[in-house]
Amino acid sequence: MPTAPLEQRLAQLVRRLHTPVVLEDGRTVDVPASVGAATTDVLGTRDLTMLQRAADAALYDGKHSGRAAIASPANTTVPSINGPRAGRPGTAAWGRAA
Repeated sequence: MPTAPLEQRLAQLVRRLHTPVVLEDGRTVDVPASVGAATTDVLGTRDLTMLQRAADAALYDGKHSGRAAIASPANTTVPSINGPRAGRPGTAAWGRAA
């Protein structure tokens, strides 16, 4: 799938997931969503572990931009969510995306 249609679909998904939740006491809580995706044509691999790692890294890019993010080859070098997180964006302080 070319990236433009994929970006549109992911943006639509983020909009649908970004739905305020009304609590029992009437307060409304804003619940944003982040989405990361990886494609074989952009990354040039069908290795599921690498695709998952890149999508995870793109997810964290999306948390900071507020948009869906499609993984780039640079995302394949970011440590896995299942491994050390030191140095990943959003991991330096509590209260930020981790």
